Amino acid sequence: MKVYRPEIDGLRAISVIAVILYHAEFTLAGHTLLQGGYIGVDVFFVISGFLISQILLTEIEATGRIDFLKFYTRRARRILPALFAVVFATMPFAYYLLLPSELLDYANSIGSSLLFGSNIYFYFTAAQYGEPDTLLKPFLHTWSLSVEEQFYIGFPLLLLMTRRYLKSKFLPCVLLIAVLSLVFCVLTVRHDQQQAFYSPLTRAWELLAGTLLAYYELRRGRARPRPLLAAAGLVLVLGSLILFRKDTVHPGLFTVIPVIGTCLVLAFASHKDGVGRLLASRPAALTGIVSYSLYLWHYPVFAFARLTSVDFNNGDKFLAIAATVLLAVVSFVVIERPIRHTRRNRAFWISLGSSVATITAAVVSVITMAGFPHRLDQVYPPVAQANEARLESTFLSLNNNIQAGKPVIFIIGDSFARNWSVALKNYIDADRYEVVAISYLNCMVEIKNDIVKAPSRASIYDKYCIPFEKFINDKSLLSRTKAIFLASNQPFEYTVNPFRFELLSWMKSHSDDAKIFVFGNYYQLDRLHSCLGLMFQTKSDASTCLRLATYPPANQTIAQLPFFPSDLAFNYVDIIKLHCDYDKEKCLTSSGGVPFMTDWGHLTAEFLTTLLGDILEKRAADLRDSGLLDFLVLPHDRQGERTASSQPNAHPASSASPSN
Repeated sequence: MKVYRPEIDGLRAISVIAVILYHAEFTLAGHTLLQGGYIGVDVFFVISGFLISQILLTEIEATGRIDFLKFYTRRARRILPALFAVVFATMPFAYYLLLPSELLDYANSIGSSLLFGSNIYFYFTAAQYGEPDTLLKPFLHTWSLSVEEQFYIGFPLLLLMTRRYLKSKFLPCVLLIAVLSLVFCVLTVRHDQQQAFYSPLTRAWELLAGTLLAYYELRRGRARPRPLLAAAGLVLVLGSLILFRKDTVHPGLFTVIPVIGTCLVLAFASHKDGVGRLLASRPAALTGIVSYSLYLWHYPVFAFARLTSVDFNNGDKFLAIAATVLLAVVSFVVIERPIRHTRRNRAFWISLGSSVATITAAVVSVITMAGFPHRLDQVYPPVAQANEARLESTFLSLNNNIQAGKPVIFIIGDSFARNWSVALKNYIDADRYEVVAISYLNCMVEIKNDIVKAPSRASIYDKYCIPFEKFINDKSLLSRTKAIFLASNQPFEYTVNPFRFELLSWMKSHSDDAKIFVFGNYYQLDRLHSCLGLMFQTKSDASTCLRLATYPPANQTIAQLPFFPSDLAFNYVDIIKLHCDYDKEKCLTSSGGVPFMTDWGHLTAEFLTTLLGDILEKRAADLRDSGLLDFLVLPHDRQGERTASSQPNAHPASSASPSN
């Protein structure tokens, strides 16, 4: 007979509270609290492996078989009703708050969850867990549910196979698979941390750690409670939550610490000793009982709260947690508990099938309609959208038909380099110079033995990294390079791609004494908000984004910034100062109906082309001193002169007026 152990629910409580606080990102004196809270998911994995293995091992020992229908019915009752409730509850918010691309991602993430594969979906869409943009994906947290569901499919099959073909070899088989999984995890995390994070193969050892403990208890009986070992286990878990950081290599060897800690608590804690009594206390146990609902609700609540709050401060985070608790309790009382224990199988399967059909229809509709882009027409006219998409798509073809012998201008940078390249090429003297435009977006750049290596972090970035490595190592191009333009996010501050100035120095050393120009950024939002999202939610124009922009501060002293290259000769082009002298009332916010940015900081190609033209037209004397006009031509000097279609804070008639 299965004995209820409230201390396990207490351990669940610690796990879910840690995960919620981690995703809330409370700050104190500029420091983010509980940066290791993500370890709570690893604790969940061990607990799940332990409890599920107990059920299956007990059944197969008693009957020699596994009742798959009964097993998966229990799993469906436990997991799906509450999950579907969250899906249905979030659909209206998603439709009214998410941009078409975000709504499409939302629908795909729900669809992949229904197929028990959201971890695979998020890996292949390069959702880097913990980064600001992933905090806005309402169903990112379902990756862990998919890992567990994949375990529920794979482990019973392993159990049956070893029972039928290997007889008493179950323990060696599980040990071998767990060790192989851990080794694969440690090796994978070195070159692809995202794969290590999302893959069931790199997570299996955590679940199997619980399996090994369950197998031991089945064979030898429950170990005698040992308060000191239970306390040591709790210390390992809590220590990991407190001491691990976002930059801790995870999952990997360090993850063994909380996994061992969890096993020690499961093996040796008892509600009769100190640690067990703490974990089994009524508040802890009740929190653990509703932990699944808490986990399901917290991420979408936080995501939509962040989307609708310009400044998601600590007070807002407390309110979001309060809303999460309320929704979780209601969900548990009204949906999760009644359905889990009802005996009305026919009604359950009918309602489940109806829910699946309804959700599937909604997902297919969103995908078929590409996220219902017509919702944006009021703030971003379709013609302007199409024109911007056409311009941005030209980046990868900019290097076609490079002529030999001509002097070269390199345009390099991260994701910012794409639209900068498209816009700059309009003003580069094509009769005199050949343009090579490359981006090291998500490339792992390293200079060794006078060769630049740039493998991509994921295959979807090969389209940038392969050309980057090809052109950057072409000594014939470098030798005739006259200028290098760097377009980078916050070039003197951004901690990603710290190699950028070393790369510039290396390029210059192989060039014909090339001049280096570093372009400053235009106004940016924090990375939790997008300009187009703010426009869509407030039904206003891009002036809203300009008012709320927080970066860069006026007259920033770049020489004091952390990545300022004091040993490199370069020219800094402060585009805001040149354009409007940091007076937001005079700064452009759109061009041809295209807002100056659609995300948090990347300038649109249409707007950037107009902005550069404005600067070249009005500030030619200032630019001449820097030498930039040796490489660029003034708008009225080039063929196909563009006419700026926007004025400061003026927008096309089809755009809505700013809301009050």
